[in-house]
Amino acid sequence: MLWPLAAFGGRSAATAFGFGAACLLWALAVKAHPRLSDRLDRALIALLLVLALPVLPLPSPVTSLLSPNLPRLHGTLTLGPADSFWRPLSIDRWSTVWAWIVVAGAVAMFWGARALFAIGGLRRTIRLISAAGFAVSLLAVAQAATAGRKIYWIFPTEVEGPLPFGPFINRNHFATWIVMTLPLCLGYLAARTGRSTDRSDHAAMRTRLAHAIDPRTAWLITASTTMLAALLLSLSRSGALALGISGALTMMLGAGGMGRKQRNGLLAAAAIVVVLGLAWADLPALRTRLAGTQTGLANRFTIWRETAPLVRDFWLTGTGPGTYQIAMLAYQRSGRIVFFNQAHNHYLQIAAEGGLLLVAAVAAALVAFIRAARRRIESDASGLVWIRVGAACGLGAVALQSIWETGLVMPANAALAACLAAIVVHKKPGA
Repeated sequence: MLWPLAAFGGRSAATAFGFGAACLLWALAVKAHPRLSDRLDRALIALLLVLALPVLPLPSPVTSLLSPNLPRLHGTLTLGPADSFWRPLSIDRWSTVWAWIVVAGAVAMFWGARALFAIGGLRRTIRLISAAGFAVSLLAVAQAATAGRKIYWIFPTEVEGPLPFGPFINRNHFATWIVMTLPLCLGYLAARTGRSTDRSDHAAMRTRLAHAIDPRTAWLITASTTMLAALLLSLSRSGALALGISGALTMMLGAGGMGRKQRNGLLAAAAIVVVLGLAWADLPALRTRLAGTQTGLANRFTIWRETAPLVRDFWLTGTGPGTYQIAMLAYQRSGRIVFFNQAHNHYLQIAAEGGLLLVAAVAAALVAFIRAARRRIESDASGLVWIRVGAACGLGAVALQSIWETGLVMPANAALAACLAAIVVHKKPGA
């Protein structure tokens, strides 16, 4: 994790190839490799194979057997019949290649980060991620206030709608990055507060505060506050709601394993972060944004309803990973003033693009990860378990947000999710 993840907020081909190459070099540098004896690694390899299947050219009878509606959709999109005997299952091969590279890069990032954390570097990586979150949040706030539709005050965006936020054109994708980084930062804070739980209750309040809030703790609180303020200023309803629910569930499930002083210290730090974050937020804009929730839900229900026929027609193999926007050119029935470029539900989009095969592969990987995460958290008796819990909380927040958004299609977010997954499941040699 020696490069700023937020630099990969775009979706261009150059971004995808650069991201994939960087992750591969990272994995090679730390001598990472999959473990065929590990159920999670086998599931990830199977996922990559399933993602690659739609790119392979197959005889047209086989393609028509696996995806009977593919010739009709191809004819609708190209205004002509497909005359090639060898056809891929994907309606757009290069979009599927782009999606495969992003997922493969994230898997390589996971293997590389897991190998690194097994020998050290966990705290240093978290500090780098927290620093990146702090810097990107400041950048996003300043950019939103002064740059208009230009990212970094230089690169104009042609997308209509809300202003870009930070390196991301879509503010909800920025929120995806923050809802992962903020719980990780707070988990590190919980691990640090746990080290001072044995201090005497008879010490003066000033002394106890001095020990509890050292310069690094103050820095973590400052970074967390800035990230929360940026999240609220982004006006991302899905990000704020997902973070709140995941954070509340994590506190309820993890409170029993904390000592009284550690729990009180973490609650106090979280309260400070929330109060300061709300103080910096634009509360009138938040109220206006929340008032439009009903309209937002109605729009999403329209998208989901019009995606359902696509899922039904391509139930086995989908139209190809990364091809949702292209397929909806034929399936969208509502007004074409706005084209549907995402399903606003990552699970539904996976079903549309990959069908039952991809849904099964993703489900197998998720089940394997959850089992491995549970084992690691339950067996970790050190104070660093709260870092694992914070990372798991961030991944839980993304899982909730994915009901409404598709933030993990961004390489930056995919890489950070892979890093958090490695934090949760890594283990020391001999452990």
